[in-house]
Amino acid sequence: MKKFFDKDNFITSTFNGNQKKQSLIVSIALIVFFVFSAYTFFNAMYAFADCIGSIVSGSADAALRDASRSLPLFLSCFMSIWALLLCHGLFRNVDDVKRVKSIKKNAFALLAFAAVNFVAIIVMLIMGKFHSLVEGSPSPLYPLDSILYSLVFVALGVFALLYLKKFQEKLPYEVPSRGPVVKKARGLYCTFMSFWMLIAIFSFAAFTIGLFIQDFVNGYLFFSIALLLVYFVNCLFLAVWEFYYNELKEEKRKEFLFPLALCGLIVSVLVAVLYFVGLGVNLDGPSNAGFGILPVAFAASVNIATMIVVATPLIVSVVALIKGLLLRKKA
Repeated sequence: MKKFFDKDNFITSTFNGNQKKQSLIVSIALIVFFVFSAYTFFNAMYAFADCIGSIVSGSADAALRDASRSLPLFLSCFMSIWALLLCHGLFRNVDDVKRVKSIKKNAFALLAFAAVNFVAIIVMLIMGKFHSLVEGSPSPLYPLDSILYSLVFVALGVFALLYLKKFQEKLPYEVPSRGPVVKKARGLYCTFMSFWMLIAIFSFAAFTIGLFIQDFVNGYLFFSIALLLVYFVNCLFLAVWEFYYNELKEEKRKEFLFPLALCGLIVSVLVAVLYFVGLGVNLDGPSNAGFGILPVAFAASVNIATMIVVATPLIVSVVALIKGLLLRKKA
C-alpha cells in the first residue's frame, strides 16, 4: 500500500516551488467549479424533469412556459461546466499549443453563455416573463442571482483571455501536462468522459443534499445509506482518476491502473449489491426515502435513471480494468 503513495511516483515530485503553487491553485479552482457545476446541474436537471412532466401530462403550454422561465438556470449550468473545462484545460493537455487552444475555446464558450444568459433575462423582464428582478424561485434571488452569476463568469472568461495573451507573449505557465491526450477513438473517449463527469457532478450534489433530506427513519435506514454510498462512490472514482491517477508519472500509471481498477470493481460491485438489497427491502424507497434527490422519474416504481447511476462505477471499473490489462500486455 505504501508504494501507491510514494511522493516520487507523482509528477509534482519534479516541480519547483512555483510549479507546486500553480498546481495547487489550479486544483483548488477545479474543485470550486466542480461544486458550482454540481448544484447548477442538479437544479437544471430537475427543472428539465418538470418540463418533461408537463409534456407527459398533456400540458405543452406549461412545459414551454417552465422551460423559458428556467432558461437562465440552464445557461448557468452550462457556464459552470465550461468554467470547469476551462480550468481543466490548464494542465490536462500535452503541449502549450493545445493548452492555448483549449483555454481560448472554453473562454469564448463561457463568454457566449454568460452574454446570452444576461441578455435573455433582460428580454424576459421586458416581455413580462419575469414579474420582477427577484421572484424568489427556484432560489431566493432568482433571476437576479443568475445575472450576477453571468457577470462573474464574464470576468472569468476575460481574465482567461488576458492571461492567454500574456501566455502567448512567453510568460510561461510552468505546470507540465499530467495525462496524455487520447488520440485513438477520441470522440468515443470524450463522450464517455463527459457522461461520467455529468454522473459524478450530479452524484456530488445528490450526496451532499441527501445527507439532510433523505429519510433515515421509518424503516428506510438501510436503503438510504445504500443510496448515499452509490452517490459517494461515483464522486470518489472521479476524484481518484483526476487527483491521483492523472497525477502519477506515466510509468506509474501503467503499473498502478490494473490494481486500482480491480479495487474499484470490487467496491462498485459491493455498493451495487447493497443498493439492490436495500431496494428489495424497500421497494417504495425511490419514491419515499429518496424523494428529491433521485434522477428523473424518481416517483416511478422502476427508476431507470437511478439504475444508470448505480451502473456507472461498474462500467468505469470494467473499462479501466481492460485498459490496465492491455497496458500490462504491452509492457
